Formats: sequence, C-alpha cells, structure tokens
Amino acid sequence: MGSKINTLIGPDISIIGEIKYEGVIHIEASVEGSLIANKEKDSKLYINKTSFVRGSVDALNVAINGTVHGNVYAYGLIQLGADAVIKGDIYYKSIEMEVGAKIDGRLVVCDSDEKIELYKIDIESKGNSTTIRK
Repeated sequence: MGSKINTLIGPDISIIGEIKYEGVIHIEASVEGSLIANKEKDSKLYINKTSFVRGSVDALNVAINGTVHGNVYAYGLIQLGADAVIKGDIYYKSIEMEVGAKIDGRLVVCDSDEKIELYKIDIESKGNSTTIRK
C-alpha cells in the first residue's frame, strides 16, 4: 500500500457516529464512535497524538499515537507510538510499541483473523468489553 492519504479528518472536526473506511485514513479529530475498516481492501489507519476516539477500532493495519477508549482489533500490524493511550483490550496478530505507550487493558495475541473475530463476537454479544463507557 502506498503512503498516499485518501482521507484526512482534521483537528477542528468532531464526529459522532461510526466511520467505515478503506485506503489510508489519518485522524486528527475527536471521534465518538467506532472506526471500521473494509477488510476486503488494503487499508491503514493513523490516529494522531491530538486525537481522541471513544469507540472500538477494527482495522487491518493501525498506527496509534493518540487516545483510544475502546477495544482495538488489529488484523495486521498495530503500531503504538510513545504518546498512545489505550483504555481497552487489544486483540492483535503483530504489534510494535514504543517506550511511553500506555495500555489499560489486556494484550491478546491472536494467530488468525478468525480468532480475532471470535473474541469480537463474544464481547459484543455478552457485553464483556472492558471499554470505558460514559
């Protein structure tokens, strides 16, 4: 995947609602809702250090350097920058983490997409999430 950004959501924007995306998306905004990748197409999600997301992140590849209050499902690579703050569980296949990243939740390694999906279905159906709610 090239590094061309398909969508940029700037810092002056506040979104309430679910965002479904594909391609390369760069978030610098406040989002109250889930971020969901189209898994049939290659994608990368960047969550900038000025960003705040209250909702789950369901991504192929994701780089987080901001704050996420919700579970993260990473089907490819998750990269956590030094300013990343995650309040929720992370289900992942591959992870890179810089010194300074903070996680208030579990790190659950999954060896397949199916295993991530099973965790997600279980959490959504039973309300087993450690996601911080309002």
